[in-house]
Amino acid sequence: MAQANPRVRLWVVQALVVTCGLLIGWIIVLGLTLPKRYNAAHWDLAWIGFDVALLIGLGATAWAAWRRRAIIVIFATITATLMCADAWFDITTARSSDLGVSVVQAVFVELPFACFLFYVVVRVIRYARGTIWSDQMGSRPRSLWTVEFQHPSEQDRVTAPGTPGSMADESAD
Repeated sequence: MAQANPRVRLWVVQALVVTCGLLIGWIIVLGLTLPKRYNAAHWDLAWIGFDVALLIGLGATAWAAWRRRAIIVIFATITATLMCADAWFDITTARSSDLGVSVVQAVFVELPFACFLFYVVVRVIRYARGTIWSDQMGSRPRSLWTVEFQHPSEQDRVTAPGTPGSMADESAD
């Protein structure tokens, strides 16, 4: 097995921050240059492909729920996000004659189902935090916002608070 590189976390954080900056620039460019109207050449393919992705997400989530697999967290998160995106694009791309139907579908079908899937994710994480976590890692954390994952290269560090290089010493990051 390859040795863990302690710089990987830093590289991931840097890549994410740089990507956020680039995306902000891209959003500004799009806001200034996109036309108000655009005739898409493959409109049908885009929507059918999106709905197929949604179907795969729903199927994978159903399978994970049926088989009681923890991967439901990933499948349900992806599917809920797709449902939110579906609602957004249904509303923002609807003709004025179709806008009412799109809003009704978003408000009464897509967004409530996305909320249901996010609820499933929260329930599974809380279960894992309350049972599996306590069994395998000791005390149950109050919130996942406070849980830090150690990089494998940090496993051997001294963990006394205030010790240089310890996990408790955030200035080392």
